[in-house]
Amino acid sequence: MFVTASVYSVDVAGGAHAYALRSPQGVALVDTSFGGKADQIAAELDANDLGNVVGILLTHHDVDHIGNAAALQRKYQCDVYVSATDLPYVEGVQKRPGLKKLIGAIAKPPVPERLKPLPDGDVLDIQVIATPGHTPGHVCYLFDGVLFAGDLLNSREGVLRKSQPLMTWDMAQVDASVALVKKLAFQWVCPGHGDPVETSHIDLA
Repeated sequence: MFVTASVYSVDVAGGAHAYALRSPQGVALVDTSFGGKADQIAAELDANDLGNVVGILLTHHDVDHIGNAAALQRKYQCDVYVSATDLPYVEGVQKRPGLKKLIGAIAKPPVPERLKPLPDGDVLDIQVIATPGHTPGHVCYLFDGVLFAGDLLNSREGVLRKSQPLMTWDMAQVDASVALVKKLAFQWVCPGHGDPVETSHIDLA
């Protein structure tokens, strides 16, 4: 489903969203959903003229966001980017905190071969915004009026909510990160969970 002319929400990704966006340098993927869906994701991208993937951008280290990163990287021969803080969790050299330690022990997505720390400022002409809280190194991305919120925000029936405490590393930092993104200019919020919301304001339930 196209959210805007330049942003596509991958239908087969299901409840953990993956988004494709047409940057000036080619197609970038934001997150990759649960593992086992790489072939379906690639087929859907190809069917919508979005097959020239030049980079995969991860919002954070959770397994439902990194699940297909390695397989899609092999297909497209592109780099995978994640914040330097969350990178060791993706690599598996640092244990996830709290309940996610158990989830990480059960679900172990393959590690991408070319895993790069996000640069400051932007990557592939997409703005990187540090928004720690849900995870230590969580980031959001801003491109062409669309805020890719990862798990900082989710939506239900068109209403935005902040990251829920059970699966969150630090709620105080979530609050600070939400305050930060409220100051940004955008027309859409594309969360990791829940439907995209057309709005220029973050009014939380």
